[in-house]
Amino acid sequence: MKTKKENLKEKDTERFIAVLQQYKEKVTKNSETSKRFLVDLGVLTETGKRSKNYKHLCIPEAQE
Repeated sequence: MKTKKENLKEKDTERFIAVLQQYKEKVTKNSETSKRFLVDLGVLTETGKRSKNYKHLCIPEAQE
């Protein structure tokens, strides 16, 4: 039998996952919003290049 505390933790986790999924849908709606998200996060520069701290990452470049 689960305690009340464990049940509340599970509910909080489920709510958090739901919020993240909604945010993911919003951010990945199109390439513009995706780029804005990565710029705001500091992964990309305004010009679309990887920022200094993320140059070493192996990120597939978008083919246009």
